[in-house]
Amino acid sequence: MEHSSSSSSISRRDMLRLSALGAMSAHLGASSPAPGASSGSKKASSGRPNIIVILADDLGYGDVSCHGATKVQTPNIDRLASEGVLFTDAHSPSSVCTPTRYGLLTGRYCWRTWAQSGCVWADDPLLIEEDRMTVAKLLKSEGYVTGCVGKWHLGFGKTSGPERWSGPNWNGQLRPGPPEVGFDYYFGHPTVNGTTPTVYIENHHVVGLEKKDPMRIVPRDPVSYIHSYLERPRNGVNVVLRMEGGKAAIHELEEMAATETSKAVLFIERNRAKPFFLYFSPANIHGPHRPNAKFKGASQCGVRGDFIHELDWVVGEILKTLDRLNLADQTLVVFSSDNGGDFFEQFGHKSNGELRGEKTTVWEGGHRVPFLARWPGKIKAGARSDQMIALTDTLATCAAIVGGSLPPNAGPDSFNILPALLGQAGDKPVRDSLVMDSWGGLMAIRQGPWKLILGKGSGGRPEKRPSKDDDAPGQLYNLADDLREQKNLYNQHPEIVQRLTTLFETIKNEGRSQA
Repeated sequence: MEHSSSSSSISRRDMLRLSALGAMSAHLGASSPAPGASSGSKKASSGRPNIIVILADDLGYGDVSCHGATKVQTPNIDRLASEGVLFTDAHSPSSVCTPTRYGLLTGRYCWRTWAQSGCVWADDPLLIEEDRMTVAKLLKSEGYVTGCVGKWHLGFGKTSGPERWSGPNWNGQLRPGPPEVGFDYYFGHPTVNGTTPTVYIENHHVVGLEKKDPMRIVPRDPVSYIHSYLERPRNGVNVVLRMEGGKAAIHELEEMAATETSKAVLFIERNRAKPFFLYFSPANIHGPHRPNAKFKGASQCGVRGDFIHELDWVVGEILKTLDRLNLADQTLVVFSSDNGGDFFEQFGHKSNGELRGEKTTVWEGGHRVPFLARWPGKIKAGARSDQMIALTDTLATCAAIVGGSLPPNAGPDSFNILPALLGQAGDKPVRDSLVMDSWGGLMAIRQGPWKLILGKGSGGRPEKRPSKDDDAPGQLYNLADDLREQKNLYNQHPEIVQRLTTLFETIKNEGRSQA
């Protein structure tokens, strides 16, 4: 079974989008406020921790030395493991960028939205509904100052009505955006590093854009653009868009890590006397791999490894800042990745370790990710957990941490994993099931050790590793015995297939997986 949003004809959405391209004409407005210029509406109690979530981009399960990598060294990331807890069964809800970021912030599976699968790009509207509860909104209501630095990849502009397909107003106010979904401050890149447009955004405006040279996002050619939407999400929309004008706003890729890290550090410094939430999403290690010159040759596995070393430096700068400001003991730091690594097996290094699959696939290599958490005095140093958790659990867990309550319709797929973080869960699972999505819309559901993939193949783009399909219409694996997903038990256990299929349909139809 495949869950896909592709169609065989041009939809109203696509026609509206095509007709509206190039219509943006407003000028850059007022300057942006300083990081953390506004604070939450309710005073936070002194016992609540600062919360920092660092979400790497395309970092695989085997890309850090605390998971066994030897050709790269990640001492700062490893420090989180030695001073906190390392989860061996943590997952992104999708094997690509946008759906995971949506799920992390909203506690809701992204396949429940209009995007369904794949990613949003420079001409797409804001994916998060303005009235939906997010981690940032929750913590802001509890007195936190909220900041987002780095990759956004969730669109800008109106979330409803036909005008949403006219594209964001890049030369004016990019509204709604991160501030409208709960962030007091935003600075970062709108989609993927190296992908149109290569500019920074601060709150509602493109940084450094000159009125005399406005920017436009246009198709590389109409035929490719139309074809990309007929096949969406299997053909990446980003490859058929280009930026015209706006030359003064274009930034150097080699400076992204340093620039965005400095903004994250500044946010922490300016809000050290208040409880704060920082969602920090560096460009590393998504391609193109363009590390700063000081990291070139730093690893033993080429430029991709050098980019990992730069990521580790980024994490180190955040930890050093907490140490310098005496905030480490008051701060929960979570580190993870938005999906598995792109397939990379060179120099004796495997991006996803021994897992099958890679980014875009529904196999374990596509969505089983590093997950580390440090909270001195609360989380036991050097702990390990085999509890199944997901990044969608961030919302419910933050609510539990601050003692806040979620509205009835908030976080429908978010589970409170605080007991697992604190080592108090015992043998009881903190999450009963998990639905996983792929680039092409092929879905999987997991319960206990059993994982059912509702179709053949990987659901990935492109198919870098040929699947070993048999006559079974789907795939069933017992991950306790077969973590590499080599033995398809679909035909041997029809009762488990039926049980998991029914569970998936229930989760899909009821609009929630959390009771």
